[in-house]
Amino acid sequence: MNRRVKLTFTREETSAFAEVLDDEAPMTAETIWSLLPLHGKVIHDIWSGPQLVFHLDNSVKLPAENMLIYHPLPGDIFYYYRPPHYYRGSPYGRVESAELGITYARDSRPQGPRGPKAVNLFGTVTENLDQFAKVAEKMVYEGSKELVIERA
Repeated sequence: MNRRVKLTFTREETSAFAEVLDDEAPMTAETIWSLLPLHGKVIHDIWSGPQLVFHLDNSVKLPAENMLIYHPLPGDIFYYYRPPHYYRGSPYGRVESAELGITYARDSRPQGPRGPKAVNLFGTVTENLDQFAKVAEKMVYEGSKELVIERA
């Protein structure tokens, strides 16, 4: 059985549980697992569709693994690293960025100003995605929310 994580919107007291894809993305899964628990603000990645972004420390740099380029499924969790000056300017106020993406509905597509981006798929939400998605969807109008990602 794969390891599991719990993702909790703290103020809303809404949690979802995800399975870590240890066999498909062993290096990414182990690295993220070793960072847990993570506490911070998650933002809505409106230009990618129904998807959230959780920024990591920029020192978290992982090679390509279990790559996903288009149309993740609802509940997919992935890692992405953007090197310094990859884009003109600094999306999200960050010239360089290591981040986790969490999709919560259909028709999401990880992308940035240069178009689609390849990401490391390493987890998938298996419990309570519907309630998690209701909170996530409100972020389009309400803004960022506090999120805790921890071992379950």
